[in-house]
Amino acid sequence: MTAVHGRQSAVHVSVVIPLGARHEGLAGICQSLRLALNGYGPYEVLFVDDATGPKTRAELEALRGSFPEVRAIRLSHRMGEAAALAIGAQHAQGDIVVTLDPYLHVPIEAIPQLLQPLANGTDVVCVWRTPRQDSWLGQLSSASFNALARWLTKVPVHDLNCRTRVIRQQVLQELPLYGDLYRFLPIFAARRGYRWCEVQIPQQPGKHEVGAQDPHAYIRRFFDLLTLAFLTRFVKRPLHFFGLLGAASLSAGLLLSLYLTYIKVGLGLPIGHRPLLLLAVLLIVVGLQIASIGLLGELMIFTHARDLKDYVVKEEFS
Repeated sequence: MTAVHGRQSAVHVSVVIPLGARHEGLAGICQSLRLALNGYGPYEVLFVDDATGPKTRAELEALRGSFPEVRAIRLSHRMGEAAALAIGAQHAQGDIVVTLDPYLHVPIEAIPQLLQPLANGTDVVCVWRTPRQDSWLGQLSSASFNALARWLTKVPVHDLNCRTRVIRQQVLQELPLYGDLYRFLPIFAARRGYRWCEVQIPQQPGKHEVGAQDPHAYIRRFFDLLTLAFLTRFVKRPLHFFGLLGAASLSAGLLLSLYLTYIKVGLGLPIGHRPLLLLAVLLIVVGLQIASIGLLGELMIFTHARDLKDYVVKEEFS
């Protein structure tokens, strides 16, 4: 039993489910969860209503009489599935948090299989949907996204887009996650020293990845990878990132300057009217400014070094 949000919690397992514009029948989900979690102690089902409208609110109201384990959080405006999952996980009261996607790509009956590794000391359990039921384009984009994430972070995770996971509450409290960063929870947990694993579960037939054909989804994933690269590699070494960019810009400017110097001195030709002169000056100035940003970041990191911690003390003996 742990204290969550300032009060004692008698809940062992919290199941967090975000509700967007499309989701499965809520009563059927609750009934399946009763069968799957039978024998796992007290549990709660926490629905996060991502400002879906009156129809979903009516469904949630209808669950009160038959399913007292149900709680609901209603957001004031649409924030997206990943953000809704993160918000629900922060409000969960159980020692163990199970997050589900509302489309049930992974069957609820697989939850006991996901809870099993916790008995061996695992902190985070992720689902690796295999075989997949998506289109070839959806599978290709997902495989490429996960391959790039593995290359950037050296964490061998295969299905970051699957929201079905099992996490200890302690891990959630240690990781400052927000928005779409929730999908990278296994990576952040692994880099903090928590034990994690993947469990291969077949994707349910007829359940496809939402937004696989949306061009905006690929743009968001690209920016997500940029954010991941910076947070995992350079958040404590900003000069390595900004210094590299600044050095590249400064070097290009200096090379152009040497070329213009050769034209002016060696060939005796005028250079004042050449656009390359403005470009060379611009590259040098921009390079110095970018490098200065990295230096200022390093000074801030040094000033707050005592408050930064990227490790977790698992046990202490005396």
